[in-house]
Amino acid sequence: MHFWQVDDIYKILSKNFDCDVLLPKKYKHISNLKKNIISSNLRYFIYFHVLFIGRKYDYIYLCSCPEYPDYPNNLKNFIIYIQQLLVFLLLIIFFRKKIISYVRGLHRIFPDIHKNFIIKFFIFLRYKVFQLLNFFICENKNLTEIFKSKFKKKQIKVTTVYTRYYDKSIHYKKNNNEKLIIGILGGIDPIRKDYEIFYNNLLKFRDEITIRFLGRFYKNFSENAIDCFKDYNIEYKKKLLSEEDFLRMGKDCDILLSLNKEEKYYGNYKGTGSFGDAMYLQKSLIIPAFADPIYEFSDFCYYYKDKKDLELIFHKIINKEIKLEPKFENFDIDICSKKIVDELNI
Repeated sequence: MHFWQVDDIYKILSKNFDCDVLLPKKYKHISNLKKNIISSNLRYFIYFHVLFIGRKYDYIYLCSCPEYPDYPNNLKNFIIYIQQLLVFLLLIIFFRKKIISYVRGLHRIFPDIHKNFIIKFFIFLRYKVFQLLNFFICENKNLTEIFKSKFKKKQIKVTTVYTRYYDKSIHYKKNNNEKLIIGILGGIDPIRKDYEIFYNNLLKFRDEITIRFLGRFYKNFSENAIDCFKDYNIEYKKKLLSEEDFLRMGKDCDILLSLNKEEKYYGNYKGTGSFGDAMYLQKSLIIPAFADPIYEFSDFCYYYKDKKDLELIFHKIINKEIKLEPKFENFDIDICSKKIVDELNI
């Protein structure tokens, strides 16, 4: 997971528990936590560190489980895959009843999602190891329900932990921007993002909008995406976007936009951090309909199925036919924290 998410995980779990956070020493500085941090020199073998300290805790929440690589497609990935799975298995042997496992991508757990026999085999091995556990967490309600229906084991407990939360104690000043500022979420990545649906169909609005990229700039291929928006007024940082940069640039936007491509498992088997970003920044979000098939986040989202939908949404916003008044009460951090305790019965 992204390291900035660790702070939010700590914030929600510490509502009901005394928590420590174990981080690789190299990345300790990324966290804004000032206490309860345990730094580890075992960057790639951090599960070994958990083996040494796990007996001190009632529960061990693993926000990064052995899901990478999805499956081994070369020798290096094969070694990583085997190493992760074996150490994870060792951890389960000692602390099975304590482990709460975060499942980031269902396509990495369930073999029947794939057609290739070799991929199925490696996913199946991972699935059998996960079957030894009893507590699981998924990224949204839809994934949680799919996980429950597909995981073949009785008496498991599953709940939802969003990537970020709404904190009603924090308020951002409402902007009166001259132009509509649109924050495009996620890394600037033309492989995973459908930029074409935007820049080809919203050119008519270019004099009324500013586009702000709220994600990482990659030297090798982000330039191609940026070049596509040469006819627009754009803003971005040509470096790794820090949490402070994200907050500063994001809270001044009028609305957020997700351009994820459907073929990347989003929706049915994989979540997106866009919903959490919207909660964190307290902004309305425009997002592909496939990313939220049960409309769990409809209180603050506008959904589009194709380019015509997207164009119509922006037309209505620019012409003041839509008032951007997102509601986040259902995702308040106190409510969600209690829900985790109740649904896992911990």
